Order: sequence, then structure tokens, then C-alpha cells
Amino acid sequence: MQEEEAEPTWSSGERELLVAAASGEPAAVRWLLDEVAPVVYGFVFARVGGDQAAAQDLLQETLMEAVRSAEGFRGESALSTWMCSIARRRLARYYERERRAELARRSLHLVGAAAVDNEAEADFARQDEVVRALGCLPVLQRQVLVLKYIEDMSVQEIADHLHRNRVQVQSLLQRGRDGLRRQLTGAEGA
Repeated sequence: MQEEEAEPTWSSGERELLVAAASGEPAAVRWLLDEVAPVVYGFVFARVGGDQAAAQDLLQETLMEAVRSAEGFRGESALSTWMCSIARRRLARYYERERRAELARRSLHLVGAAAVDNEAEADFARQDEVVRALGCLPVLQRQVLVLKYIEDMSVQEIADHLHRNRVQVQSLLQRGRDGLRRQLTGAEGA
């Protein structure tokens, strides 16, 4: 019998590696952390507005859930795709927590708004600027922009996902785009 030394196939190799990583096999754990985790981190990082701490936390939660659910991975897609679907559910919970925290902050009637970091260095790529600007937006506006322009969801799909109507989603999208534009041009004020 000839053993395969090549890249694992989606149907068997990745599934076997995930199961091995879940059982603590060092080479499989290294593979999971070196090959799959960076893809999932990039997926999450862009969706949390460049918040490294939040992205790292969500990646860790995703990895833990993937390891716990290793036997459930059927290998019908790439492992990174399967883990990004886990991350998507974790992101939904993250956004919900952020919305609740924002409502709690508003109810405290704090005086003074958080300062927006407009000290973007000139050598950052435009993508980094957009991610940073996105992170400065209110959570709900950030979420609808991510769902619309990164997840490529329709307004109706977003409305269904957030349990809102189309007009509310369109309003959130417009405010989000305006806020993002202000952040990117460095304009101050409302």
C-alpha cells in the first residue's frame, strides 16, 4: 500500500488531520495552527473592523469549537471553509454582544464621545485604512456594511438576518457608508 505524502484532499486528509489535532497529535495541531488558522483569522479580522484582540478571541473560540466538533466535519469542503462557517456564527454572537454593550453605554448617558483615531500613517495600504475606519463605526452600521459588501448579502437577506425591515437596513447602510466616508476623509463632526 502506498502512503500519500502530497497535500491532503478535502474528502479525507483534512478530516483526518482535524481529528488527529483534536486528539492532541503535535504535527496535526501544528498544521491546524500554521495552515488553517491564518485563513480563519483573516476572515474574522476584516469583519471586526481590524480589532486584533477581538479577532484573536474569535479565532480561539472557533478553533476550540472546531476541535470539539472534529468528528462532525465530513470533509465535503475545505476545512478552512467549514471553520469560517463556525466563525460566522461566532461573529453573529460577537455583534449581538457588541450591540448590547453599546445600548448599555448609551443608557449610562456618558458625556463625551470616544475619540476617533484619525492618525493613520501614510504608508498603510488603503485596505488597512478601510478596516480601521470600519472599526470606528457603530456596531450595527459596521455589521450591515460587512454583510452587504463582504458577505455579499442582499438588503432583504440582511433584514431577515437582523430581524429588521428593508427600510431600516437601507437606512443603516446609508448611515454606515456616510460614516465610513467621513472616517476615510478625516472629516470631523456629525
